[in-house]
Amino acid sequence: MQKKLIPKMTTFGKWSVIVLLAFILIWPLTVGIYWVLYKGYTKIDATRFPWFSSNMHSILDQTKPDSAENKKGIALSAALRNRLEYEMGSTFGWSVNDLIISPTRWLDNRANRQRGVIFATRMLINFFSTNLAKYGTVDKENQFLKEAREKYFAFSEDSWWFPSTESQYREGIALMRKYEDELAAGKAVYNMRSDDMYNMLTFIIGKQFLDQALGLLVQPENEVAYTELDDRIYYTQGVVLVLRDFIRTFVELYPAIKEKGGEENIRIAFREMEQICTFDPLVVLRGKHDSVTADHRGKMARYLISFRERLNDVAQSIRR
Repeated sequence: MQKKLIPKMTTFGKWSVIVLLAFILIWPLTVGIYWVLYKGYTKIDATRFPWFSSNMHSILDQTKPDSAENKKGIALSAALRNRLEYEMGSTFGWSVNDLIISPTRWLDNRANRQRGVIFATRMLINFFSTNLAKYGTVDKENQFLKEAREKYFAFSEDSWWFPSTESQYREGIALMRKYEDELAAGKAVYNMRSDDMYNMLTFIIGKQFLDQALGLLVQPENEVAYTELDDRIYYTQGVVLVLRDFIRTFVELYPAIKEKGGEENIRIAFREMEQICTFDPLVVLRGKHDSVTADHRGKMARYLISFRERLNDVAQSIRR
């Protein structure tokens, strides 16, 4: 008698429960599959770049603060080109210019990282060649650096052929190595003065350089498509990867910077660079206003602003 009082579930009810259960289970399953695939991809093509994995360690082992100035110049030149060389020799090479039929064309995170790398490389070599590789403002530039920056590194990053981007950038790297060989032989100039240190840091944190990347991160949300969020994050990462090699080498070779600019400022600047260089969320989220989801673009912007302000403090300390 009691059993008759319990209503039977209708067919519609059964399907509703099945659909609800499927909905509850599908997201964890989808995320799990994506996580496994992405972790598998990172085993063959790195997406996080901690400082301890940088090739610059071997160079800094051979060049110390008491080394001759020409050796310091060689180390800084190597630091400038190091990241670009890494990207060219990475698992999938330079993927920005891959044809649309190539699977690597769709790896947009690495492509945008590489766009940031070549931008920062261009900016640094322009400063290096026109300020550090000459004794005074009226002296002529080193012929190898001038040709590298004006012809080869200025070449488009997405040319597949006639000529290819890779061939042009490799020519630029080869010219930088020729400059380094001339430095070693005492036939080229490297001249780092205190005013150059100040000018270099203010150039890096200025409108032409870091502000360009920062602008991509702080642009109002309603002006940025969701599909562009990860592009801007990884472009910034590429910029900072180049800067990390260069600035850490600079500080290692000129420890007086820590004394003048404050060790705490340097420590925090290095920490923020490290956060950016190892930033790789599974999924990039927008996180509007007081949303419970993360705002990854905003987080990257905070790291970059903190880094920039610490460099500015160091630069002002050098000036005094």
